[in-house]
Amino acid sequence: MELVEHIRITRVNAVKLLRRDSSISIEGSLSIDVFFLIFSTQNRNSQEADVITLLHTSIYYIEHKPPSLTVSLYLKDFRTFDFEFQQLEQCQAVVASLQPLSRPEVHQLYAFNYTPRQKPLTCSDYSGWLHALPESWRVTTVNRDFKICDSYPEEVVVPRNVSDDTLKKIAVFRQSGRFPVLCCLHRKNQGALLRSSQPLRGSGQKYSTDDIKMLNMCLTGNRRGQVLDVRSQSTAYHHTNKGGGTELPERYPQWKLVYGDMDLPTGIMTSLEKLMTVCSDYASSSNWFEKLESTGWLSHVHKLMCAVQLVVQWIDTDDGTSVLVHGASGQDATLAVTSLAQLLLDPQSRTIEGFVRLIQREWLDAGYPFSNFHGSDRNMKERSPLFLLFIDVVWQITHHSLLPQITQQYPLSFEFNDMFLHKLFTHSHFSPYGSFLYNSALERVKTKLQERSYSLWSYLLEPAVKSTLVNPYYCANTTVLSISTDVFVVKLWTWAYVRGSSTSEAPPPSPEHNMVSALRETHEKLLDKQAQVTRELEKLQAVGREMLADMEVKGHQPDMEIKADQPNMEI
Repeated sequence: MELVEHIRITRVNAVKLLRRDSSISIEGSLSIDVFFLIFSTQNRNSQEADVITLLHTSIYYIEHKPPSLTVSLYLKDFRTFDFEFQQLEQCQAVVASLQPLSRPEVHQLYAFNYTPRQKPLTCSDYSGWLHALPESWRVTTVNRDFKICDSYPEEVVVPRNVSDDTLKKIAVFRQSGRFPVLCCLHRKNQGALLRSSQPLRGSGQKYSTDDIKMLNMCLTGNRRGQVLDVRSQSTAYHHTNKGGGTELPERYPQWKLVYGDMDLPTGIMTSLEKLMTVCSDYASSSNWFEKLESTGWLSHVHKLMCAVQLVVQWIDTDDGTSVLVHGASGQDATLAVTSLAQLLLDPQSRTIEGFVRLIQREWLDAGYPFSNFHGSDRNMKERSPLFLLFIDVVWQITHHSLLPQITQQYPLSFEFNDMFLHKLFTHSHFSPYGSFLYNSALERVKTKLQERSYSLWSYLLEPAVKSTLVNPYYCANTTVLSISTDVFVVKLWTWAYVRGSSTSEAPPPSPEHNMVSALRETHEKLLDKQAQVTRELEKLQAVGREMLADMEVKGHQPDMEIKADQPNMEI
């Protein structure tokens, strides 16, 4: 069924946009087309935007309780819009139109119909590695054509002495074929950060000799390795009864198993839904902070921070401890932990382009199922907010507070700002670009995504756009970062979650932010001017040397004395 066939009404006049944080309402007209809902205000004296344009796929769910004339739209970016109509029939027609339009088939998405006004930059390949691999590691193509693991990319990094035939055997022992692969090497000590899925040992205590040998090849010196199972011990035991489980200590004596105690994605999703409800009632709630605590969202943020800091502490030792991270599938909390650990270990990942590479390698190529986890169906069992949880922890580490009583982490060590993080979150849920579509590299290759849509990276790295995403306080920090995991350090990202019916796409910059940005811009202009003057001076000096050389060849001595009656020379 074509999308246009779902439209029951194209335009409604005399619609009021209600504000939950005040008694003010704005009257306008509401229009619905195939991809967008457009609210045009009729109040010219209003300080609100004249036009509010929303992608249908940005709608998380729609609330309408007849005979009420109000339709509430809850968006995936935490904004809420309440529209009041004149007639019940109008409400019903709008709801009947928006329900299917907000949950189209993948091939019907706006990303396949969008053409940028300005031709985007040629998109580079942001997969792969920034640093050269040492001799003990290699890139394998054992997964060419995705034959071994359909959620891995075709190329992964493994120990050099492990053959492709051995990798095939290990893949059988790991859930969904996700055998251990290298995420990064710590440049200081060559400690390895690896990820995989759970071993399929089950209650029968199965094991794989090849798996054990491969992991032991990842160790440095005589150090024992660490296995971080991101699940709680009870959850891991439950999976053992279903054929999964963890590494048996007696079979892996060179590895120590620790549990990360993180909740299942379903539990984290429940917390997020509670958070959405609490934040939408921010203005009217009298005991708001108690309700916020009851959601449990900040507790999930804290648990993830603790798990990441543990991994970084293990790897950043003098002789280098290798760490394997996994949960059950290795496609949710595992990716959050490994990507955050790299952010703290590798200074390159803290730049805008380095962070783009990190997202591409550790989320998109590593098989985080964005289409399933970020689906439009509110009741979908597979929904997961792990990517948002990851973005939230990055914000906890990078945000800049102007209040001295608020503990800061590393506001100067990251090239990007809050707007960059928020754009990644929103574009992963609804976007005119195709970068976050589908569940794996295999699906993107099969559907020829790169040929059918534009890349988000090419947009974000356009100079005009990138300049708005830069942290003006940025000062490159090449050290390993160690984050505080005290409970009081964790704060709610208010601008991201308490949005109301905001039309703004970015948090308002502080006066200090504007001042630093202006100073940096002036500084860059002065450096450009200095370079220009230097080049002109070098040209004049070259001309002068040529003139002196010509005069010496002709046997003339240059007259270096400037007489009083001669005019001053000006450059």
